[in-house]
Amino acid sequence: MQSSVNFDENLVDRLKNGDNAAFVSIYEKYWHKVFIVVYRRVKEKEVAKELTQNLFLKIWEKREELHINKLENYLLTSIKHAVIDHVEKQLVANRYLSYYKAYVSLQNESTEESMNFNDLSEAIEKGLGKLSEKSQLVFKLTKLDHWPVEKVANHLQLSEKTVGYHLTKSIKFLRVFLKEFTFAAFFCLSSY
Repeated sequence: MQSSVNFDENLVDRLKNGDNAAFVSIYEKYWHKVFIVVYRRVKEKEVAKELTQNLFLKIWEKREELHINKLENYLLTSIKHAVIDHVEKQLVANRYLSYYKAYVSLQNESTEESMNFNDLSEAIEKGLGKLSEKSQLVFKLTKLDHWPVEKVANHLQLSEKTVGYHLTKSIKFLRVFLKEFTFAAFFCLSSY
């Protein structure tokens, strides 16, 4: 057991110094174990591969900044956080899609209204895509899921001021981005 820990410590030290062979050794030793942890949670092979690859890519990119005591614990903890982030993003995306589907079904009175709503939905989606992931998530949680700022701050482990900053930034950006949909955008965004 002790020799495995020492071996991992040696690999991490070499990795921090940019040793490709050390990275390959870490990758070969732990890739499958990390993949299995992800796959058991997400039940999708491609998603599990992507999350696993992203973890190892981040380790390589941030190798000089790493503070790792036990390599296996670090990898498994990191991938669990990545899985939680992935699941949260999926939940938000699904709620967002459900919100718009429900709204569209209520708008069947007029084809023109439906077309305008679809255009607005696409414009909002395109506008949100230009924001940082954090600003997108804050906007969706506060405006689409109607979470109070305090709950969003606790959930994302941010200060309320930071949540307010992201929300204000995204609303200002979307107002400008959606200028051709002024009335609809004002209706959707006016409550902050």
